Amino acid sequence: MFLHEKDHAKDLALFEIKLKTHGLKNTVLVKGNEAEVENIPLHGCVKLLTKLDLHVKRIRLVLTGDQDVEYESRLFDGFAGVPISERNCVMRVVWPNLLCLPNGELHFGNYADLVAKYHYVDLLARKSHDNSFTDLASLHTDTHTPPGGKRPAFHKTKSQPLLFKNPESSLVRVPRAGIDGTPCPAYAGAWGRGHSFLLPNGNYTLPFSFFLPANTPESVESLAAGKIRYKLECVVERGRFDRPFKKATHVRIVRTLHPRNVNRYDSIDYANTWPGKIDFKVSAPHKGIALGSLVPIKLIIVPLTKGLSFKSMYAEIVQTSYVSGISGRSPLAEEVLARRKVLCPNPDIGQDHWQVQGMYQLPCSLSEITQTCSIKSSLVSVRHRLRVGIHMRNLDGHVSELRAFLPVVIYMSPTHGHVTARHMDVDSNGHFVPAPDDSAEDVLFPARDPVNSRSESLEGASAEGYEEDEDEDPAPPVYNSHKKDTVFDYNSPLSPIEQLRANSVGAAPMGGYFDFVPPKADASAKILDLATLLKIPCYEEAIEDDVDEYSEGPAPYYAADSAFAPPASPPCSMPRPLMQPRSSSMSNLTAQGKSSPAKKKHLFLRREKK
Repeated sequence: MFLHEKDHAKDLALFEIKLKTHGLKNTVLVKGNEAEVENIPLHGCVKLLTKLDLHVKRIRLVLTGDQDVEYESRLFDGFAGVPISERNCVMRVVWPNLLCLPNGELHFGNYADLVAKYHYVDLLARKSHDNSFTDLASLHTDTHTPPGGKRPAFHKTKSQPLLFKNPESSLVRVPRAGIDGTPCPAYAGAWGRGHSFLLPNGNYTLPFSFFLPANTPESVESLAAGKIRYKLECVVERGRFDRPFKKATHVRIVRTLHPRNVNRYDSIDYANTWPGKIDFKVSAPHKGIALGSLVPIKLIIVPLTKGLSFKSMYAEIVQTSYVSGISGRSPLAEEVLARRKVLCPNPDIGQDHWQVQGMYQLPCSLSEITQTCSIKSSLVSVRHRLRVGIHMRNLDGHVSELRAFLPVVIYMSPTHGHVTARHMDVDSNGHFVPAPDDSAEDVLFPARDPVNSRSESLEGASAEGYEEDEDEDPAPPVYNSHKKDTVFDYNSPLSPIEQLRANSVGAAPMGGYFDFVPPKADASAKILDLATLLKIPCYEEAIEDDVDEYSEGPAPYYAADSAFAPPASPPCSMPRPLMQPRSSSMSNLTAQGKSSPAKKKHLFLRREKK
């Protein structure tokens, strides 16, 4: 969000923060927990387009992880106690000046750090900039009483004038307009302290990069007791009497299961007995289920008495969670989410057992359900169980309910399901505020097949198909499972070319060995519509498609007389070679070629004598 829109529109035509997230808008995807992955790469750039020459002190970027905790404590007798409200910090990465250095510095959030008060971390950032403090532990000491009771030494304050400082010597002029990269790397560190920079009008792409720790907490947005959210804030600091330009954006760090995680392959089942009535077993093909996907549920019933019949089945998610802050741990909260009836279209009712299969639709919005997680020494802990209710009709007509609990792991997958989240903005004070439109949502992971994901019939879905579809990293198939290769049969009396012709069903006769038949067009392939191809995307779609392609080429150059006029094209397309200085030997030859008049007369008389 911009501050002071009038001043911003006057000097900056473009100011935005872009992350390199491989097609995911402002979402950093981590495949695995802290024991399965290495440090998390974070790359991106800040784009600036200046209308006029801009004088700046520095361009500062900060990544902050906020933890908001709100709950009511419980007394020993079970009654509600004191309400707890905290705003803590779990991560802080600072890029002091993107004009000099693209690498960031981790101020808080390393492996041993848990949480700290938000205003303590802000104080650390201000004091570290003035070289007064270097660590967070110093902020908990009494800064008003000096150690040893002695009066501190005199230090010059910022209000005292700089009598011997030449402002012209501290001004660094960027050599050319429009730079893709770090324009002044020589002024990184203490060498660039006290300098200001003059940016000619043009387009600037300032990269930044950092490797977050492997145990970085992931984003948690829908819990009532606590939330963890990240934001990127960029500040263009100008002169003493000029207002800075600010931009902030919401960033998500999402963890998914590792491709070889056992929860993606292990099946779960629950078996129990209703004494004298039935034996039943409820099973699911995988313990890990993706948000927004269909979960197949299989029920096997063995009746032990006559007169019982199957009526219906439903499923719901039981979510258990708690959060931890500086004040302690919140009470354990349990809530029931997403109760839906499981459609069982064709139950197999046999003589000795009944077999019922159905599909349960898991919610796709993070505003309805939270992913299963255990974050960094239980800062946030969320567990899930899939509760299946079975309704049985007795002989006398009343209905009995049987329940089965299946422990599951709910995760977000970029290739399965469909994940959305509520859109959040960052205000001028650094607080997260919801969008004016309550229905506005961000699509974290779009549906892989948006046409058939919602309208897929339950009759055609099966547990086997779900199992094949859930394997994101399958092992290479054996050759016996080939589908398109034609294998020569040694026991056939036909020759290889005759077998190839026989396997080419409906193809024209081949004239030679290399006259292969072109493959037929797939009937299920989508036909491209001309209207779809000619459709021009809107501005928002074009900007979103350009999130990762921020290094497509050098920035354009703008002439000095016009702010945005392109330079005139040169008359010759080929570059003119540079003229090298003449060497000493060339100078001697030139000198020899130029003869004096007396020398010329001497040569003429010598020829006459001959």
